[in-house]
Formats: sequence, C-alpha cells, structure tokens
Amino acid sequence: MKKNYYFEDFIEKNYRKILKKINSKTIFYDEIKLNKNFTLWRHDVDVSVHRAYALSKMENKLKKKSTYFFLLGSNYYNIFEIEIKNLVFKIMSLGHQLGLHFDATSYNIKTKKELEKYLLYEKKILENLFQTEIKVFSFHNPTKEILKYDSYKYANMINTYAKYFNQSVEYCSDSSGYWRHKRLENFLNKKYNNIQVNTHPCWWQKDIMSPFSRIKRCIDGRARKTRFIYSDILKKIGRENIK
Repeated sequence: MKKNYYFEDFIEKNYRKILKKINSKTIFYDEIKLNKNFTLWRHDVDVSVHRAYALSKMENKLKKKSTYFFLLGSNYYNIFEIEIKNLVFKIMSLGHQLGLHFDATSYNIKTKKELEKYLLYEKKILENLFQTEIKVFSFHNPTKEILKYDSYKYANMINTYAKYFNQSVEYCSDSSGYWRHKRLENFLNKKYNNIQVNTHPCWWQKDIMSPFSRIKRCIDGRARKTRFIYSDILKKIGRENIK
C-alpha cells in the first residue's frame, strides 16, 4: 500500500486553515511562565527566508505570533545579504521574535563550557545585526550527543530541546517535508494544554509539490536572483556582460 505523504497539506491555503485551528494563545518562549495554557509556534529557517516572510504575513493577519530561528551558516541563505537582512527586519516588524538556530556541527563541542562559548558567540552576532535580544535557541539537525545538553537555559537563552519541553509540552514537526510522526492538522484537533509546533518555511509553498521539488524551487529561485544581481552590477557600472 502506497504511503500517503499529504503533499496537499503543505500549501499556503492550508496553512491559513491550520493557523485558525490553534486553540490556545500563541506566545513567545520567554512568556511561558506567564501563561497556563499556550501554543509555541516556531520556525526553524533552514532554507528560505522568503518563505519565512510569506508565512509571517499570514500569521500577522490572523493575529498569531511566532518565533523565527535563523542560522548564521546556512548553505541556502546569508543573513548578512541586504535583501535577506531586510526580510528578517520585516518579519520582526510583523510582531514576531527572532531566535538562534544553532548548528553545533560547526564546532568541536565536548563540554557545556564550549557549548555556551559558541552559543554566546553566535547570539551576540545575531543581536548586533538585528538590534534585538535573542532569548531562545534551537539546535539544527541535533545529534544524540548534543541533545544530552537538555538544561532549560544555556548562554542565557531558553533551549527548545530542554527536558522541560520533552516532558511537559506536546510536540509536532514537519521535518523533511512530510509528517513522519504526527499530521499537524490532526495534532491541533487534540485538546492539549501546551504545545510546541516546529515548521520549516521552505516546505510551505503556493502549489502542491513533493519535498524535493519544494527545495529545488527555493534553490533555483536563489540562483536566478544571484545571476540577476551579477548582471545588474555590470550594467550599473557600465561594463560588458560577456557570455
């Protein structure tokens, strides 16, 4: 029997429908202690900041707030690029918060001290770039070794993979572009008191596509834009674009 991957779930029209299913108040991670029942709506931005901005606008219209976690060393985007940086500022302007998406494999981390050293290093860069306090972080593609660090805070940031979240908050994720464990729509129909939802914006597109097609669309779009920037620079400085 062929497995149903629910590709039709991952479109903007359905995303709006899903947002309307949220039962409890959406909050930021630093507001947990102030709320008995809550929804933590989180985005690990692995591939596309453009898709992140598209989702942030839909959330804003429906009065939902999210936390967007950005990588400092993504293979797919550069937060220091003017266009990308401006998109992040726009996401913030819509009432959302920024978090650090931390790739521990970029460092040779063997101790808690080393973890906090590199977390603090990336935290300060993100704070200086966007002039906002970074209060929370999430591990990128966490290994078993890095998940052993399950305290509530490191480097004065809340750890989304802390033991507290594993034990006290129900979790659902769209990792890899399909429902590996729980279908989000069904998950939201349950009457959980506290939930954490982790989505990756690159999966949510306008049209129905397979996960690889969604990634390819993001990659191809970035490549086209890079080619345009190169040609535009030559045009502005009056040089030939020899092909």
